Amino acid sequence: MRAEPRCAQCDSEEPKIICLRNPAGERYCGRLCLDKGQEDFIRWFTRSNAEAVS
Repeated sequence: MRAEPRCAQCDSEEPKIICLRNPAGERYCGRLCLDKGQEDFIRWFTRSNAEAVS
C-alpha cells in the first residue's frame, strides 16, 4: 500500500491540487489532470442522472 499521495488522474506522486468536491480522495498533480478528472465526473454524473430519469 502506498503511503504518499498520488494524482487521481495520472497516478503521479505528490499531487498539488485538491478537488474541493472530494478533498479526502481526489488530489491532482496539475491543472490538466484536474480538468480531465472533472470532465470524467461530469460525464459520469450526467449518465447516472439520465439512467435515473429513464
